[in-house]
Amino acid sequence: MSFDPIKAPRWLTMASLLALGAAGAIGCATEDGDAAAQGSSDEEAASVEDITQVKHSKVKRQSIGNCWIYAVASWVEALNQAATGTEIDTSESWLTYWHWFEQLANGGASDEISTGGSYGTAADLIVRYGIVLEKDFIATESESEMSGRQSSALAAVNAGLKGGPLKDAVAMRDRAAIRRELDKAWGLDPAVVTKMNRVFGVAVTRTIDRSYVSRRPGYGIMASRELKARLRDPETRQFTTGTIDDALGRSGGGWWAPRSGKLAWNEVNYPGDEAGRREFWKRVQKALHDEQPVVTSWAVDFNALSSASRFSLAELSRRGPGSQGGHMTVMHDYQAEVPGLGLLEAGKPATPAQMDAALSDGTKIEFVRVKNSWGGIRPDRWSEAAIPGYHDLELAYLNGPIKKCGEKPDGTTDTSNCTSQQTPLWDVVLPAGY
Repeated sequence: MSFDPIKAPRWLTMASLLALGAAGAIGCATEDGDAAAQGSSDEEAASVEDITQVKHSKVKRQSIGNCWIYAVASWVEALNQAATGTEIDTSESWLTYWHWFEQLANGGASDEISTGGSYGTAADLIVRYGIVLEKDFIATESESEMSGRQSSALAAVNAGLKGGPLKDAVAMRDRAAIRRELDKAWGLDPAVVTKMNRVFGVAVTRTIDRSYVSRRPGYGIMASRELKARLRDPETRQFTTGTIDDALGRSGGGWWAPRSGKLAWNEVNYPGDEAGRREFWKRVQKALHDEQPVVTSWAVDFNALSSASRFSLAELSRRGPGSQGGHMTVMHDYQAEVPGLGLLEAGKPATPAQMDAALSDGTKIEFVRVKNSWGGIRPDRWSEAAIPGYHDLELAYLNGPIKKCGEKPDGTTDTSNCTSQQTPLWDVVLPAGY
């Protein structure tokens, strides 16, 4: 992803984020502009009423620039729901808390916390700190679409970094003091803090991957191996009930290295040539046919967003460049023109034979439908959508190229300085064997 100042291509940085939302929240492409049965066969798995229709959890709305955490949490929820038939509500705030802790404790923050991250960052956070349901972390937000606590905590932490106990704690690398200041900034219930201390230690001397290898952490904190996931074995090509831990695998040692593990999902970059792109889309289609939630990283230009909740190259050409930033979402469905078959519509019934035909070289993907983290009903940004909270990304837009604009000193898009171009689609995260 081209917004990382240290050139790590799959990192969504604060500089690439947009303020999206009437409340002026900061978003990793938020908005406001500028600021499952074990042993089933492949055919049985594909015999669904719709082309894909991934089993997704409820739509949420980010309030800060952590779209990547929302996307990965949604991915976890979808894999688990496919395996269990039950929807869970994992806490994005939990992962955000630990992302900030690691920055502060490891000297990664000076006078401002970074809210940006990547799929790999989120995966590693889950491996180290586990998964918590929202009701067990910030109970008052378990029914909320958007977390106000994340926004207020970010303001408190940034203020603390500019002076006061947090600045001193960071300078001294005092992990216990950093935890105390974070707990205060997040307004955590004392009972929640006590549980966290019991599992990780006051100064975080324990993590799940090192201290809870053969036992459960307990206290409402779940290791990734405790959550089931519907996965496909790349060797037998049969679906099985594995775990989120299987899907996460382990870090390969750097952003460029694949994650290890037989069932580990990995990032796949979007090719630049037409033939390579068609093969790329075949892999994506196969995953979606099997109801696998494909994490997608792409560049947003809000002037491409139509009132029908579509990102359209024609709309962007008509309006010219607007607010830009990096974003991460999860695919749900697609629509394509198939040779000899005609239009295979998103959300409409399709047989296994039709889905097989859609894998032909001549198929033209029209758009992919993604579950977003910008909230459900947004008349301030779009007036209609096929599914509230979902957006259609037209292939013409994803292919681009589109103008890439510079940034003003305040981090907003400088639409008078658009001297280069970019391909909006960056990469996807695919299951093993696809």
